[in-house]
Amino acid sequence: MNLQELFFKLTAIQRAAIVVAVGVLLLIPFYFFVVAEKLNEIDQKEKEIGRVKIEIINQQKILAQGPELKQKIQNLSAQLQSMVASLPQKQDIEALLKKITDLLSESNLVAARFVPGAETINPQLQYAAIPISLSVRGDYVKHGSFLASLRELPRIVNVPTITLKKAGGLTGRESDLARKLDVIALDAEISGVTYRRLTPEEIKALAQPKPGQPRRR
Repeated sequence: MNLQELFFKLTAIQRAAIVVAVGVLLLIPFYFFVVAEKLNEIDQKEKEIGRVKIEIINQQKILAQGPELKQKIQNLSAQLQSMVASLPQKQDIEALLKKITDLLSESNLVAARFVPGAETINPQLQYAAIPISLSVRGDYVKHGSFLASLRELPRIVNVPTITLKKAGGLTGRESDLARKLDVIALDAEISGVTYRRLTPEEIKALAQPKPGQPRRR
């Protein structure tokens, strides 16, 4: 008896169960190789759509704040220009450096070195930064008095770094004075920076194209 005869000898319910079982066995590989792959692609697309929607919402928020942000930028730009315009001119810097020398004397500090460095020009904001390097000797109170005087100057003088250490190689007179006053002599390395605005001639020179640079239109 072959399989076909055996199949038709079964009851209708048994034959239906076999057909269903065979269909399920055929659908399993179809699901894993076709349907599951498509479902995964759909899931990835839905996630991508979600990300794009979030990006659209964020961009819409930025666009809605556009006028407000533009006004803030304009206000900050005007404030910055006002600050740059308030910086001293070139001739004022010489007076400022003289004032710093006077403050050293008033604070009774001994200056071993006072060197203004080379300027660094900011062409966009049209100002120059001038580094100042100081090596001074005195006690803690004198150093503090000098730094406080710098802060009270009408011109900007920033002191980003200062290094203090016990002074070495004191002269006999310095040692006697420190002992009498019961103070410790300190050597300070001070790195400061001040600023000035560029002159009209310097600004004009910056606008001139350099050799090999295309002329602005």
